[in-house]
Amino acid sequence: MDQRSNSRLSLFLMELIVAIMFFSLSAAVCVRLFASAHILSDDTKSLSNASIWTQNLAEAFEGKNGHLAGVAELFPDALISYSTADPKTSDGSIVLFFDDNWERVNNLVDASYLASLTITTKEARGGYKDVTDYDVELIGKAAVGDISILDIRNIENPSPDIPVDPENIIMNVKVDTYIGKGAE
Repeated sequence: MDQRSNSRLSLFLMELIVAIMFFSLSAAVCVRLFASAHILSDDTKSLSNASIWTQNLAEAFEGKNGHLAGVAELFPDALISYSTADPKTSDGSIVLFFDDNWERVNNLVDASYLASLTITTKEARGGYKDVTDYDVELIGKAAVGDISILDIRNIENPSPDIPVDPENIIMNVKVDTYIGKGAE
């Protein structure tokens, strides 16, 4: 009888070990799934907010006819830099800073994300080469904007002039508008 009792006890312990191993593997898979879901949720939140701010900057660019000073009026606490000494020109950039929750902040130190709009003025015929298919000659200037949304959380010593690493770009969009003949 004693031998039979030992054999049942051994079988029970082996079954218990297999059950514990199964539950620990299941727990490891569940933890990994929850971690992946959290990362995916953060990426989706970043992409959604980047899309919203890209649209905001594109609409400001279009609404102010590609003029940097006009766009700067809409974002008074943004970092503005003109490419020339004359602020009447449209060339330059505007940079907005955001924290982890995509709330606007006023400096780069507290920022986790960066949105920039860089505006350059070109001859319209160079900016709209495809329009020549319609036998239309464009005379004047066009404003071309480059909107970039960057994740700067993993960058050591970030600055607005840092070279853009493709790994940090959340969204990048080009916009343009025809200024006309009077823009010199």
